[in-house]
Amino acid sequence: MIIWVQLPELKIHFYHKEVLNTLGNLIGRTIKLNYHTLTQQRAKFARLAVEVDVSRPLVPRIWLDDDCQPVEYENLPVVCFECGKIGHSSATCPLLWSALI
Repeated sequence: MIIWVQLPELKIHFYHKEVLNTLGNLIGRTIKLNYHTLTQQRAKFARLAVEVDVSRPLVPRIWLDDDCQPVEYENLPVVCFECGKIGHSSATCPLLWSALI
């Protein structure tokens, strides 16, 4: 699934095509970099499209140097905050329910 992600308040020295592609590949597989991100017109956040494996937990943050960089996902379907997978909520998480049985 291809999803747009935001890296809020990413330090401006990371706003280079190669670096942004590498960051996207830490989240999934980089598909596209947003034009405004590449031209540094809007430095409030970096925006990139990544392909993620929805059968695996989403990456909530990445480490850059010694800083924790949050990853925000745009327009996601239902996400479980117990196991991090897309498609069900925490209330119906199979992982949680199997632990209770």
